[in-house]
Amino acid sequence: MLDTLRKSASGIVAKILMGLLILSFGIWGIADVFRGFGSQTLATIGSTEITVPEFRQIYQERLQQISQQLKRGITPDMARAFGLPDQVLNERLAEAALDDQAKSLGLALSDEEIAKRVQQNPAFFGPSGSFDPAYFARLLRQNNYTEARFVDAERRLALRQQIIQSLGGGVTVPAVLKDALVRFDKEERAVNYALLRPTSLPALADPTDEELRSFFDARKVAFRAPEYRTVDVLALTPQTLAGSESVTDAEVEAAYTNNQSRYGTPETRVVQQIVFPTAEEAKAAADRIAAGTPFSDIVAERKLTPADVDLGTVTKAGIIDKAVADAAFSLPADGTSGLVAGRFGPVIVHVGAITPATVKPLAEVAPEIRTEIQLDAARRALLAKYDQVEDERASGAKLSEIASKLGLTVQSITTNIQGQTPDGASIPDLPGRADVLRGAFAADVGAENDAVQLAQNGGYVWYEVQSVTAPRDRTFDEARAQVLDRWKQDKAAEALDQKVEEIKAKIAAGMPFDQAVTEAGLELRAANGLRRGRAADGVPQEILDAVFTTAQGGTGSAEAEGGESRILFLVLNVTTPPGGDLDEKVLADVRQSVENDVMTEYLVQLQSDLGARVNRAALDQIVGADAVN
Repeated sequence: MLDTLRKSASGIVAKILMGLLILSFGIWGIADVFRGFGSQTLATIGSTEITVPEFRQIYQERLQQISQQLKRGITPDMARAFGLPDQVLNERLAEAALDDQAKSLGLALSDEEIAKRVQQNPAFFGPSGSFDPAYFARLLRQNNYTEARFVDAERRLALRQQIIQSLGGGVTVPAVLKDALVRFDKEERAVNYALLRPTSLPALADPTDEELRSFFDARKVAFRAPEYRTVDVLALTPQTLAGSESVTDAEVEAAYTNNQSRYGTPETRVVQQIVFPTAEEAKAAADRIAAGTPFSDIVAERKLTPADVDLGTVTKAGIIDKAVADAAFSLPADGTSGLVAGRFGPVIVHVGAITPATVKPLAEVAPEIRTEIQLDAARRALLAKYDQVEDERASGAKLSEIASKLGLTVQSITTNIQGQTPDGASIPDLPGRADVLRGAFAADVGAENDAVQLAQNGGYVWYEVQSVTAPRDRTFDEARAQVLDRWKQDKAAEALDQKVEEIKAKIAAGMPFDQAVTEAGLELRAANGLRRGRAADGVPQEILDAVFTTAQGGTGSAEAEGGESRILFLVLNVTTPPGGDLDEKVLADVRQSVENDVMTEYLVQLQSDLGARVNRAALDQIVGADAVN
């Protein structure tokens, strides 16, 4: 949840500029120490101030994010080694500069627009798929936000976006750059190539026990047992709650009666129609048909083709004209109507074959209907159950205790970060699996963690780390099977590389490419019209990068099939087209890159105009640098 809220309330840097604002310290000039700051002032730019408490909170949140990404804690020393303090401060100064500029430009946003912006943010949608005020308020409380503070952050974000978006308007890509990109994108190459697989080489002899032990000793770290964690997981989803929702047979029958069209196929009819220019002509034709003239004769007399009269095999709902639909579905098979006042003129309708509607019996679809009703009820009950779980957690209860009390189920799994058990099997499927594993391997034993919010179908997942088994070196006997597989892979790769070099040496000595390949017992293949980033039938994609870095007439090689095979190729021809129209997606990417350059230059100039002053002593105190001085 905290991540969801942070994404909504974070600055323009994280949303638009990303790494563009993490510039060198010379841009913002934050290396200097200025005196005369207030005790709670960390930095100023223009008339905007960054306070110590504000930056401390931002910095701590960033440390938590990085710890989760690295799946381990990050110390103050490590953070400083990464340059994190100055990076975070650079971002906040950039935001502050935009805030100051928004003030000077007189930009503003009404309360109504802010309210609309919040209500349209999917981060605050409840199970119904729309804005949920109660959920919004609870999310703010859980993340220590007041409504006023959040609205202020959202307002400043919107104003920054106005400035940034105004910079991108009207940016055009230079014609010379477009032409160069077209030539790069549409360049084509033709090659001859051969694929070398391990099966192309003599079978490897099995290693001796001594060779295998020596191989293992040189690579022990590759065969270490990873860290495993035993984690309790409590999933709260419509599916987990559905089973506890009671549904009566009467409710199932009512749902079946009200939605019968869902449980079968509607009636279809082969329908034809003749549209007449006047009602008098239609009436005359209808009278003749009533007197015995076949409908087909009227069609022939009016020199109409089947395409002119056929509506096809249609359902009643599939006929746009209601009058025609009513007439067609009131006739018997091979029946013809009288004059019908259609939307597009007077019409005579003829019906051919009729396929009756089918409806599955209630007994056949009752389980499906019951499940749907249970899921619908579970979605409505989900938030209330969530509150119950959170109340129990607030009182200090463990997940196993909460599950027992509320009739839920806790899964206890022992896994590594990849989701594998110690015996190599995959753990049971979990809602939010990736987020749960990532969080569990960044959490302490017994620590209380924020629930993972599920975007798809709604729901929440809580997890508690019960124990940690540290990584350790496996013995040779434990790892023997893995060691043998790795030895075979390495030896096969060495043999393939050696064979490729042998063939290349023959080609370099003057032997034609096709002859060298054929003598090696390989199949010679050809590929024409190869282009960068394009799939080509039968041509491994791994060949493309290597082909487009090899000159015409040159020979090259590349790994293929995940590194298990090798490709040897000869570039026969290179075709470079003249400039032309650039693909819209590529053009959009280039335009975005140009816009990013404009934004960066704007921010550099803005800093120069406003000036940045930083209390380095306060910054060092926040990030712990003074403790090592």
